[in-house]
Formats: sequence, C-alpha cells, structure tokens
Amino acid sequence: MTLRRSGRAAVAVVAVAAVAAVTAGCAGKSPGLDGPRVVFAEDFYLELSTRGPDGYATLYRVNGARRLGFGGGADALNRRISWVGALTDEQYAELQGLLERHGWFAGTVSAQGDPAQRVTRGQLRWSGGSRRFKLRGDSADIDPVRDLLAGVARQRLSRDLDRLPEAGDVRYK
Repeated sequence: MTLRRSGRAAVAVVAVAAVAAVTAGCAGKSPGLDGPRVVFAEDFYLELSTRGPDGYATLYRVNGARRLGFGGGADALNRRISWVGALTDEQYAELQGLLERHGWFAGTVSAQGDPAQRVTRGQLRWSGGSRRFKLRGDSADIDPVRDLLAGVARQRLSRDLDRLPEAGDVRYK
C-alpha cells in the first residue's frame, strides 16, 4: 500500500467513525420527543396546533390524566412542548363539555376560511374513536377550546408575573 492510499484509507476510516458517532448521538431523538411529554392516557388525547396570520404558532396536548403540554413559536412548529402543567377536574370537565358541544367528537368542527393564514390542526383520540382535522380561518368551534387551554397554559408565567409590582405599588415622580 502506498502512502497516498493509506492516507485515503485513514480519511475514510475517520469519516465513517464521525458518521457513526453522530448517528449514535442522535439515536432516539426526533422533533416532538425531547423534553416534557404528554401522551395518550386514560382513554383520551387531544392535540391542537394553531398558526395565526402573524405566523406565531402554538401547540397544546392534553391527556386523560389531565396533563397539559404547551409549546409556542419554534417549539410548536417543530411539534415540541416546552412546558407541562395540569388541568383541574373542573377545567377538564369544561374541556370535555366544549369538545362535545362544538362537535369535536362528532367530527363537525368547521371554520369560515378567513383569514386563510390561520391554520389549525387537531387530533382527538378517545376510547370510542378518533378524529383529525385541518382547517383554515377562524372557527367558533375551535376558539373556546383554544381559549381554555391558553388560559391554563398561562400558569407557566405565574412565577414571573408574581415578581412584578402590583398597580399602584410603584410611584414615579
């Protein structure tokens, strides 16, 4: 073997080792599986993903164990949640009622198509079946569910909000 061939062989071995190291380091990691998780539990799973006209995205996942996962912005676009909290029994019952009243279980969720930049994807699984949808525009069937989940997800901000002064506490001269 000449010096030139052995140099190429060494480069090839190093390249194969680098590829193997990168592949091993990434094994088991994919978007949506890193960090906190909310998966199908106790016969219920809801995933609601929205992207508004402003381009901002949100992702909510709820399961039957009353766990709520939230991801916003890039996390939502990559199907990752960055925060997990819990719904109270009352909030969970309200969610179930909203889903029933607005046709989520029946598959009659609809949107008006305007604004076309608002895209909502939903996935619902329960012991009796499952539903998926993708809608464009505002929806009276989606808004109450999204509003409830957004309110619960605001819990992630409570520590920061608690540090802010109350109105009237700070006086400027």
